[in-house]
Amino acid sequence: ADAAEAAVPEKKAQKAKKKKKKKKTPPPADEVVLDISKLDIRVGQIVEAWEHEEADKLFCEKIDVGEDEPRQIASGLRAYYKVDDLVGRRVCVLANLKKRKLVGFPSHGMVLCASTEDGSSVVFVDPPADAAIGERVMCDGYDGEPASENQVGKKKILDKVFPDLRTDSDGVAAYKGVALTAGSGKCIAQGGLADAQVS
Repeated sequence: ADAAEAAVPEKKAQKAKKKKKKKKTPPPADEVVLDISKLDIRVGQIVEAWEHEEADKLFCEKIDVGEDEPRQIASGLRAYYKVDDLVGRRVCVLANLKKRKLVGFPSHGMVLCASTEDGSSVVFVDPPADAAIGERVMCDGYDGEPASENQVGKKKILDKVFPDLRTDSDGVAAYKGVALTAGSGKCIAQGGLADAQVS
């Protein structure tokens, strides 16, 4: 009986050791650099647009970004554009965002625009005329693979990248001063809107 009783604390001690082993912290993951390369920006073309029935600021759009079906995207641009201005227009689409409902409309992406600080002017960022639909917009020196839709949300990537995404003095959309490009040219804010925030 004494031997059996003596074995019980030993077993408990072994269990405690096992539990301690499980608590070992995993090695720290490699630090992920969050920059413009994590955004999947694609050249798109608006194939259909209409005014949202319930939200007076929103357009609803179907945009061809080179996928099997056009993306449905909502944009708060009714104060700046008419429906006729949108249909057929080529745009830059931030494609790796999770689908979310904007006043009931399932929006899957974001159209990039340049805007003045006071919001008096908001214009599309136009891709070069020779850029192919679905082509990824690139930024020299930032060539990594884009993040997943979940990562963009969880890591708050937009909050980290957008502050450095602006137009330069010529209206060229740039990240930390490096131009966004597609086809054989640069992406430029409509009308050359200079020194404006891009989002």
